[in-house]
Amino acid sequence: MGRLNLDILHDRRGTDCVKWDHKDFVDNRVSETALPLWLSDMEFKIAEEIQKALIERIEKGFLGHSMPGDSYFKAIQGWYKRRFNWDIDKDSIFYSPGALPALGFVIRGFTKEGEGVIIQEPVFYPFAELIKGNNRKVVNNQLINDNENYRIDFDDLELKVKDPNNTMMILCTPHNPVGRVWTEEELKKVVKLCRGNDVLIFSDELHCDATRSGVTHIPTMTITDYNRIITAVALGKTFNVGGVPISQIIINDEELRKVWRSETRLKHYIAFAPPLDMVLTETAYNKCDYWVDEVMEYVEDNFDFLVEYLDKHLPKTKYKKPEGTFLAWINFGAYVDCEELFELLITKYDVLIEDGRTFGKSGTGYFRMTVACPRSFLKEGLDRIVSAINELTDN
Repeated sequence: MGRLNLDILHDRRGTDCVKWDHKDFVDNRVSETALPLWLSDMEFKIAEEIQKALIERIEKGFLGHSMPGDSYFKAIQGWYKRRFNWDIDKDSIFYSPGALPALGFVIRGFTKEGEGVIIQEPVFYPFAELIKGNNRKVVNNQLINDNENYRIDFDDLELKVKDPNNTMMILCTPHNPVGRVWTEEELKKVVKLCRGNDVLIFSDELHCDATRSGVTHIPTMTITDYNRIITAVALGKTFNVGGVPISQIIINDEELRKVWRSETRLKHYIAFAPPLDMVLTETAYNKCDYWVDEVMEYVEDNFDFLVEYLDKHLPKTKYKKPEGTFLAWINFGAYVDCEELFELLITKYDVLIEDGRTFGKSGTGYFRMTVACPRSFLKEGLDRIVSAINELTDN
């Protein structure tokens, strides 16, 4: 019997929660009562150990300038050694106030204006936004969708990395939103192509702990000695603390470290780290393995429920249970136009899920929705989606 009751739906309203209190961030027609199945945010309360540790730290009465100490680094090293057999040197670990700011630092520090940065759409949309916002060029190595089995187009990737103007690649692993956990063979192919053309790899591994039973995430750095790799990991997805801006940036190469220090310390001075962030990190990585294991088991069951539900109620839906993340990537195009469905869900059926077009043109027809929630909540959202589809198909 597990320690957690994950069937409880907690009331998160009134906490300035983006998912619940600021749904109009997506569309100003979304009602206050809409079921939010959008955003990679879980509906599970954080581990008690984390709550307790934060309260104890606040009770000390001081929250002044702080920097990571040995216990912080040891907690990170311990987690990745236990979970992935990844030995990380203390000097390789850098604090960042979130993975997206880190990506911005890397784009500015390691590429020049006008240069190309390779991404693999459909993919997490802030990648393209950050590239464009820093006056770099988005270069799309489109994933191949083979009947919902996504794979990398290596022929196209080879062409893209051979272009001398393309100096960086963002590798999303596990991939958000399609849910692929890249195999060792696939990762080695990517690294080989980048290595042969001196392309820097930014490996976004934020969903590394959210994999299905029997599927293991492989940290990119563990399969190669290629030194032009920067990896981002974070607690946000793993421990449902996405509102806390903290991530760890792993850089093994000393030349890359020098550029990172120059970009972050001199221009954005982030050598300091918020004291509560460090307490959270140490507690989560040292004491909360059980929480992640139980939550991922529940998420797995939710994915199985989703597959059975769609098979029964919408059997023509294009969908495959993902290998990683707690996000479903679903195509209802066999029944309805995605734009019409999105409109109806927002304006009448009070459900908010994410339009796949946000993740690139190849996301047209798809929706992204979280299954990291109580099953009753997931079922209610699915029931409303079915009702909306039935209304559209009956007309």
